[in-house]
Amino acid sequence: MVFHVAGKPAALFLPSGTLAQPLALKIHCDQRNRTSIGLHPTSHLVLHEQGGYQKLWGLNTRLLGDTQKVLSFADLKVQDPDHLAALVLELPMREIGGQLPAWDDLEAQVNWARQHTIAVHIDGARLWHCPAYYQRSLAEISALADSVYVSLYKDIGGIAGAVLAGEADFIAEAKIWSRRAGGNLISFYPYILAAEQGLEDNLESITEAVTYAQKLGPLLASIPGVTVNPATPQAALFHLHIDAERQALNETIDAYAEQHEVVVLSKPRAIDEHGKSICEISVGRSTMEHSVEFWLEHLRTCLDNCSRRA
Repeated sequence: MVFHVAGKPAALFLPSGTLAQPLALKIHCDQRNRTSIGLHPTSHLVLHEQGGYQKLWGLNTRLLGDTQKVLSFADLKVQDPDHLAALVLELPMREIGGQLPAWDDLEAQVNWARQHTIAVHIDGARLWHCPAYYQRSLAEISALADSVYVSLYKDIGGIAGAVLAGEADFIAEAKIWSRRAGGNLISFYPYILAAEQGLEDNLESITEAVTYAQKLGPLLASIPGVTVNPATPQAALFHLHIDAERQALNETIDAYAEQHEVVVLSKPRAIDEHGKSICEISVGRSTMEHSVEFWLEHLRTCLDNCSRRA
C-alpha cells in the first residue's frame, strides 16, 4: 500500500523528504542538461534545508510567485523558461495556510511546463489533503507530475520516511542516487510497518478533517483579533493571525493547557508583516473528537486570558 499511494508505476521509500526532493530534482536536471529549478519563495527547500539543493546537489533556483500568495499560471507565463529544468508545485502550500490553486490554474501551470520541456515535481508532503478540495483521486492529482513526493509521518502518523514516485526508469535512477547519498539504510521495516498502519488508521479520515477545517476556520474568525488564512480553509490545516504579542501568547498557551488540560493552540510559528502571531491549526482525528464549538469557546477564553496577561 505504501508504494502505490501516489498512483505512479514505480516508487521508492526514502528516509526523508529532504533527501527525496532534491534527489528527484537532480535527476530531472541531469536529464535536461540544465541546473535550474523553479520554486515558490515559501518552498521547504528554500526555507528549511540550509541550501542543500545548491550545496549538496549543485542545483540553482529561480523563485517564482509572491511570498504571500499561492503560485499561479500568471506567475509562470511571465517567466523566461530557458535553463529551467523542473518546476516544484507544493500541494497544499503549508507556509501560507495550506492554500491550493484552482484545478484549472494548476492544469495551466503543468501545461506551461510541458510546453517548455520542464519537468513537474509535486511536493506532496500533505498531498493527502488535496482529494477533498479538488474532488479528484490521489492518482488523478499525481498524474499531473513527472515525480511526486509524499510524507509518511505528516498526517499519516508514521515514524519517519517518504515515498518518491514516478515512472520506472526515473525510480531506477533514483535508487542509484539514494545509494550515493546514503539513503539506503540496511533496514526500513519499522518505518514501513508504521507507515502501513498509519495509512490504514488515518488516510480515510483526512477528507473528513478537511471538511471539519472548513467549518472551524470561519467560526474562529469570529473571535476579535483573529484572522484566518485562508478565510475558508482548503486543507486540513490553516493559519490564525492573532493580534497578540508572541511571548505573551506562548505563556498563555502553556498556562491554559496546564489549567484546562486542553492544548488549544500550537506555539506561534512566525510573526506576520503587521506584527501578529501566526499559529497553525492542524486538524486530525483527535481534533474531531470535539465539536467546532468546543474549540471556539476554548480559543476565545484562552485569548481573553492572553489579553489580561498583556
